[in-house]
Amino acid sequence: MSNTSWFVMTHFDMKRFRDWLKAENARRMSEEKPLIEPFFPSDYLRDAVSNDLSNFVFLKATTEDVDRLVNDSYNKLSVNRLRYYLDTDGRSATVGDAVMQDFQKACIDYGGRIEIAPPISSIEVQDRVKIISGPFTGYEATVSGVRLQRGVLHLDLSIHLVYDVMNIRMSGVSKKQIQILNRTTDDAIRTDFIEYTQNHLLRILSHRVRRESDPTTLERDADMLARIYRYRYYEIKNDSARYHFLSLMLICAHLCRFKSDEVQLRQQALAAIDDIQQRSASKAATDTRAYLWIALYISTHDPVYRDAAKKYVQDYQPKSTKLRSFVSLIRTGRKI
Repeated sequence: MSNTSWFVMTHFDMKRFRDWLKAENARRMSEEKPLIEPFFPSDYLRDAVSNDLSNFVFLKATTEDVDRLVNDSYNKLSVNRLRYYLDTDGRSATVGDAVMQDFQKACIDYGGRIEIAPPISSIEVQDRVKIISGPFTGYEATVSGVRLQRGVLHLDLSIHLVYDVMNIRMSGVSKKQIQILNRTTDDAIRTDFIEYTQNHLLRILSHRVRRESDPTTLERDADMLARIYRYRYYEIKNDSARYHFLSLMLICAHLCRFKSDEVQLRQQALAAIDDIQQRSASKAATDTRAYLWIALYISTHDPVYRDAAKKYVQDYQPKSTKLRSFVSLIRTGRKI
C-alpha cells in the first residue's frame, strides 16, 4: 500500500464500526481498491475489554480514506462516531510500520499464551468440534455450515465415525453442547493455521475467478482476508512451513491490493525458491516450491510460474488435494 499510515482511532460502539467496516471493505473489494486494514487490540488482550483499549482500533489506510471514514454520513448520524486519537500537540496520532509490527506481535504472543474459551458465536466452517451433550456425546465433527438467525445458532456437522462420515444439523447450539477443539482464543494463532488459511483462500480465489458480485459474499471474503493477513508477522521455525506460510501471505496481500506489501513478499518468495533449490530436494520442500510458484503467478500473472506449477502436478501427481485445487484455479490463466 503506497502513502499509507497506521492511524490510531477510537470508537465507542466498536461492534457497529466493525460491521460497517466489513461492508466498506466488501465495496472496495468489488471495485478492486486496497482494503482498509484494521487491527483491534481487544481481539488479543484479555484485559482490553475492561479498559480503554476496548475502544481503540488501528487503521492502515491513506489520509484521504481515513478522513472520509471520519466524515462519512454514517458516522455523523452516530453519537459515538469514529474519531482520531490526538497526540499531545493536538495532531492525529499515527504509528510507524516497525512499531506497529512489534505491537501486533506482542498482542498476538500475549494473547496466544492465555487460554480463553472462544465464544460459540465465533465458530466457523472447517472448525473441529467435540459434541458434549445429546445423542452424539463424545463424537468429534467438522463444521460444514454455520447460520445465525435471530440470535439462534444452527450448525451443520460432519461427524467422524470409524468407517464413514455422518452429516447432522444442530439448532439452538450453546456452549453446553459444543467444544471447539482447534483453537482456544477467538483470534489467536490456530493450531491448524496453514490448513485454515488454505481453505479460506481457495474459497475466496474461486469467488474471484468467477467474478462473484454478491455483497454478502464479498463482505465475508474481505473480513476473512483482514483476519488472515494480520498474522503475517507470526514466526514459524520450520523452513518448509515458513515458506508455505509466505506463499499464502503473498496471495492474501495481492487480494487485499496492498501493493507495497505485495512487492516485499514477492521478493521474499523469489529468495525462498532460490533457498529451496540450493538446500533441499525433499518432497515437502518441492511441494512448498509449487505453492510459491502459484503465489508468484497470482501476484505477477507471469505464465512461467503457472506453467512450472502445472508441470509439477502433471509430473509428480502430489497427494495434496489443496495443491491440485490451487493449480486448477490458475490453470485457466484468468487474471485474479
